[in-house]
Amino acid sequence: MNDFLARIPQDPSRLAVMDARTTGMDARRILEILKQDSVVLIRDAAVEQAEVILGDVAAKLGLLESLELQASFADFLGHRRRIGKYQMSVNKREQHEFIPPHSEGDSFINLQLASFYCFENNTDGGETVVFNLSDSSRAWQLLREKVTRVAPGSRALSSSEWLRARGLYHLRNAVGLCPGDRILRERSCEIPGLRLVDVLALPVRSHSLILDTDRYVYWDSIASTDFDSWRAFERLLRQDGRIAEDAASDRLDNASSRRVWSSGVDHNVLFTCKLTLKLEPGDLLLQNNLTWAHAALGWSPNSGTRNMAAAFA
Repeated sequence: MNDFLARIPQDPSRLAVMDARTTGMDARRILEILKQDSVVLIRDAAVEQAEVILGDVAAKLGLLESLELQASFADFLGHRRRIGKYQMSVNKREQHEFIPPHSEGDSFINLQLASFYCFENNTDGGETVVFNLSDSSRAWQLLREKVTRVAPGSRALSSSEWLRARGLYHLRNAVGLCPGDRILRERSCEIPGLRLVDVLALPVRSHSLILDTDRYVYWDSIASTDFDSWRAFERLLRQDGRIAEDAASDRLDNASSRRVWSSGVDHNVLFTCKLTLKLEPGDLLLQNNLTWAHAALGWSPNSGTRNMAAAFA
């Protein structure tokens, strides 16, 4: 397979490969590798073993409740299907669609751990690509996260009202707009007297439990709002022949309806390195969700089946 995104180097030294039949069940060893900011790939794991590994690693991070809640939310919200105790189906997409790089979730939920398990992947594509984020990149001051704020003129809320509003709308605080906010639109609200606006806000660092430090994160709430997030990925994929010249961009981008602005940021200043992996049945991939973004490549129609599961905490 020809390399793509050539300006972002492959770094196989950041991948630790383990075997579920030997060392793959050792959650302490997995956590040691994650604390080195590397990615873990466990081979030949039955789905029941994958669940045990995920539960053990999450428990050592104090994230077991979060792991279970995320799987429960998948069923409740209906955008995914729960698989087992902790895992869920990946988001539905067409065979021609690509998933550009992003870290799962947003800065409010602050998901720490991401994993992907392969049931089947016999397509002529469907690679998983993970990208290590550069915390010192100048790009962070150009990027924006879509968040909801309390609009000026709102009434003061009681403690119970605030807790409800915070949970419903992922509100960071009750103080209103922050410096650098760009208002997109006013949004509806169930709580009388509370006015809300969606804004593009400057990214803020989130705390990584794995590394015990604060890092900038390329949340989905950043990546999926930015036209240039897709354009950079699309351009480099076209250069590698992954996309036909006459293919329409809006049919390839699974997040096209959510994009609202252009940052001007290219990936070569945002990521330090990448790992391109064609996951095989029984493969379990674990990574720090704050320091590694993930992406997925498409495949030719009717070339095979790609059946994956994901878990987050």
